[in-house]
Amino acid sequence: MDSIWGFIGIIVFGCGIYALYSYGKMKSAGEINANLLLGKEFMNKTCKDKEAYIQKAGPALLVFGIAGLIYGGIDIIHCYVYPMPVPDIVGMILFFIVLVWFGLYTTKLKQKYF
Repeated sequence: MDSIWGFIGIIVFGCGIYALYSYGKMKSAGEINANLLLGKEFMNKTCKDKEAYIQKAGPALLVFGIAGLIYGGIDIIHCYVYPMPVPDIVGMILFFIVLVWFGLYTTKLKQKYF
């Protein structure tokens, strides 16, 4: 490993797995993951319409999880298996765009439903 980037790829891959797990749990059990979707200041507040929030936040969580898995996988391969700088940089840029979109979108949802 040449730098910290390989470790970051592992963390992003793990976040993708956790986001997909949270999506599945949210769809099956109806539990909102406070760590990924809400934050500390919203954890004890009650949701105005839990079903609608799950309906709107679910696809965003799914997209974030898939983006994390894809970029994390590309970065792990790039750092530990075979160097491929162009796909790694493109994946990083796309993941960053998804991350910013996810943060802005879920913030709007929190303001609307909490």
